[in-house]
Amino acid sequence: MGPLARTFELPDRCSIEDLVNAVVASRFLQYSSTHTALHCRIAGKEVAVVFSPYEVPARGSLFVVAPDTAVQDIASAKREVEFVFDRS
Repeated sequence: MGPLARTFELPDRCSIEDLVNAVVASRFLQYSSTHTALHCRIAGKEVAVVFSPYEVPARGSLFVVAPDTAVQDIASAKREVEFVFDRS
C-alpha cells in the first residue's frame, strides 16, 4: 500500500488549529484498532496529535505548538503536511 495524499485549500494565514480541524472534519485520516493517534508534522516538526473519533472516550486534538501559529511560519515552500503513526 502506498501513501495516501490529499490537497486542501486553506486561507494564506491559516492557523495550525484551522488546518488540523479541516483535515479531521474531512474524515480523510485512517486509523486502526491498534493505531488510534496520528502525529501531524509540518516541515518535519510535530505540531499536533489527532486521535481517532472512534476511541472511547473521544479526545480532541493535542497541540504541541500554539494552535494559533500560522502554518506558513513553519511550512516549507511545498507546504506539505503529514499525519503519521508514531514510529517509536
